[in-house]
Amino acid sequence: MMESIGMAGLLALGLSILGVMVLRAPAIALGLVDQPGGRKVHARPVPLIGGVAVLLAFGLATLLLPIPLRPYGALYAGLAVIAVSGLVDDAIGLPASLRLLAQLVMATLVVVAGGPVLTDLGSFPGLGMIGLGFLAMPVTVIAIVGFVNSLNMMDGADGLAGGAAVVILSGLSVAAALAGDTRVPALALTLAAAVLGFLVFNLRTPWRRRATVFLGDGGSLALGFAVIWLAIETAMLPGRVISPLGIAWLLAVPVVETLNLIIRRLLRGQSPFHPDREHLHHILSRAGFTIGQTTSIIIALITALGATGLTASAVGVADGWLWLGLFGFGGVHFIFTERGWRSVLALQRLRNWRIADPDRARVTGIPLSPLRQSMAVIGFYLLVATLPFGLNTAMLGLAMVIGAVVVPGTRFIHTLIREPLAWAVMAAAAWIAIRMVGEGAAPLALWHCLALSGLAALPLGWWLASSPRHVPGGALVLTVSLVVTAAIASVSPDGTAGVEDVVLAGPDRLLLLAMPLPLCVALLARQLQRAGRGWLRAGPLAALALIAAAGLVAALLGASTPLIPDGLRSDAMAMLQRTGWPGLILLALVFVLLLRPLVPLYRSGVWPRYAVLALGLLAVLVLAAVTVSQPLEGVEGGLVLTLGLAVLCMGAIQYRRIR
Repeated sequence: MMESIGMAGLLALGLSILGVMVLRAPAIALGLVDQPGGRKVHARPVPLIGGVAVLLAFGLATLLLPIPLRPYGALYAGLAVIAVSGLVDDAIGLPASLRLLAQLVMATLVVVAGGPVLTDLGSFPGLGMIGLGFLAMPVTVIAIVGFVNSLNMMDGADGLAGGAAVVILSGLSVAAALAGDTRVPALALTLAAAVLGFLVFNLRTPWRRRATVFLGDGGSLALGFAVIWLAIETAMLPGRVISPLGIAWLLAVPVVETLNLIIRRLLRGQSPFHPDREHLHHILSRAGFTIGQTTSIIIALITALGATGLTASAVGVADGWLWLGLFGFGGVHFIFTERGWRSVLALQRLRNWRIADPDRARVTGIPLSPLRQSMAVIGFYLLVATLPFGLNTAMLGLAMVIGAVVVPGTRFIHTLIREPLAWAVMAAAAWIAIRMVGEGAAPLALWHCLALSGLAALPLGWWLASSPRHVPGGALVLTVSLVVTAAIASVSPDGTAGVEDVVLAGPDRLLLLAMPLPLCVALLARQLQRAGRGWLRAGPLAALALIAAAGLVAALLGASTPLIPDGLRSDAMAMLQRTGWPGLILLALVFVLLLRPLVPLYRSGVWPRYAVLALGLLAVLVLAAVTVSQPLEGVEGGLVLTLGLAVLCMGAIQYRRIR
């Protein structure tokens, strides 16, 4: 079976490439091109035959598949009707109302002729399974027409609609394969291969500076129709492992984009068909991202959401969590696009974060080279994204950051020479290593004590001091990962059974849950300061910070692991037992040097006061975790501690630079 799918995929890829090359000249001769001008950004006419090439390649390649194609007669008929009507629209232009009416009629006929029908929407808390009953066919028609137009509306940046379709089709093939189905994976992967052939000419790459062919309305509408057909069929498979809500996460970005667009236009008294430049890809482009970067960002978002939804549903996360996640994403997307000009300004500030004040410029120091900076960024987000799951990739992420910082050619060595904190950390680490290695201590115990000394946190903190913008970004990614792990932990009644190998647990998780709290408090304080400028400017972020803080506190209070142990057991006591009083004194010196900058930073005004507040709260959390809470466990415990100490190191290093 896999061999046949592979052969069909290769044929679809080759035929799609060949079709574009052959049809391009006739399209230009017939005037079937997209002319520049208006809201369009291309500077010369571009042929609109990408969709025709994809559909022809897909139709011919599926003849090699060892599956019955007769049940998909309505699919092929629908594709043909949409493609032809789309070509007419590309050639002469049709009114939006007429196009919508034609799509509704086509979708109705396809469903009546034997197409897949959406019979349920998964379960909802308090309601159980949401069966559609007599509404199944109308809802299916609306879903088909809605998604067809959703993908068409995404076709505003080179490679975006095609790239999104490839990601979604790949996810659908995985979901169908988990259900034991072979037909959907065969069709989905063959279609994805045909789209990849088109992307050779449409996706911007280092060797292709602009798209030389477009899908056209017919191509994007037909592609959307094929994708939603396969999505509904996958969601309704008898032995499904992925619930319809898991499939919905794959489709979330184009669907939410369209729904918010309609709501936004109706609230403004405009027609839902009224064109504008407030799509997500327009906002990213105006913020300074290139077309290639914009496409990559949105496709990465689709991939991340799809992978999250499929994984969560596969491990048994309740549909209620998936509903909550979709509503949350929809709300964030609406705020981001509704106040698009503010989003553009925020993204521009984030991309071009340059501190003009001389005192503030000194605190960041000299950044890494672009290659090392990229390595450090990837490593940092790998660390914070996978640490809540207890994955080995978290240690790999830390190693990437350390490698980027300490390799020859950086100024990190100057920090070691001039920083009292660095000398204290090195002294504590050296004493710990000599004492524990001499006594034959276990590697895990040695790692815990070295992490407590700040040895691994120092290079990470040095990098954060040079790239402070990644602190809130890392906190956001960490919070999202914690929400996902909380959803996974909800699979079992007690929140833990059966998921020990999937999420971090014990005291390590308690400290990790507490770490984003200081940022939530700081963000709330910042927004309250801005409340005088108007609630609409300060309220949404303040509410988001309050909700996040409440959720984290609820997770902490509801954890099965007690916050404070019964006996005198803590990391500080373990350090005393393993390294003696000299080790504990050196550790105390390290913490004194970490805490010393708080008051001067608050008074100097170099840091915003809400940022110093967050740093102080984090220091309290780390001190409590080390002195009165249960000892951290496993390799992940040392990583959690390293993450917290690194942020404190960042404050100490920046304070030293402005002195």
